[in-house]
Amino acid sequence: MKNLFVPFLDQYAVNDSMETVSTLLDALPKNQIAHQPWPEFYTPIQANFTIAHSNDAIWLKYEVHEDTIKVATSELNGVVHKDNCVEFFVSFGTDKSYYNIEVNCVGICLIAYGKERSNRDFLPKELVKMIKTHAVIKTAAENSKRKYVWEITLMIPIVVFGYSNLKTLSQQTGFGNFFKCGDDLPQPHFCSWNEIEAEAPNFHLPEFFGSLAFGEAADLKI
Repeated sequence: MKNLFVPFLDQYAVNDSMETVSTLLDALPKNQIAHQPWPEFYTPIQANFTIAHSNDAIWLKYEVHEDTIKVATSELNGVVHKDNCVEFFVSFGTDKSYYNIEVNCVGICLIAYGKERSNRDFLPKELVKMIKTHAVIKTAAENSKRKYVWEITLMIPIVVFGYSNLKTLSQQTGFGNFFKCGDDLPQPHFCSWNEIEAEAPNFHLPEFFGSLAFGEAADLKI
């Protein structure tokens, strides 16, 4: 199981623009979403993420290199996993239930909560709207192996995690995984940060989450 430290992002950045926060996140190490547990869906893409927090919000940035861009979902809590999509699953403390936060390449989000893949509770759209996003899609450089590069930066306020009664993210612990997928793309794929062992594609397996540790303000400022 992988272990991930989530550093503190200096509080002044919370009130800054999403573009500025995106740049600040570029100073952090990139974590690769490199596992493709189901060989029949192998796709030669590249995906990574950076993550930090500011006590009252999680800051998350994905960077993806792939050959197709397809967006058909425009509704909050819609089927964004069918588009170019990245996902963040997270639980806090010893909670057996977890949040799945999914977003397509133009910033349309879905959030649900529960213990397993079925019977999940979708969060109210008013809460989903509180997530700020900044999306960039561009044609890759001529010498790139893939046709497109897209980035999505998210600010996820602590209030979104309403089932967890969190007062601060500082010194929190939990478990999570990070994903890249695209069910309706010409080459469907299912990529993960932490390895998964299952016969069929399924991200809703908390036994394969990695551990998360949220730092204090004194740990790191960027």
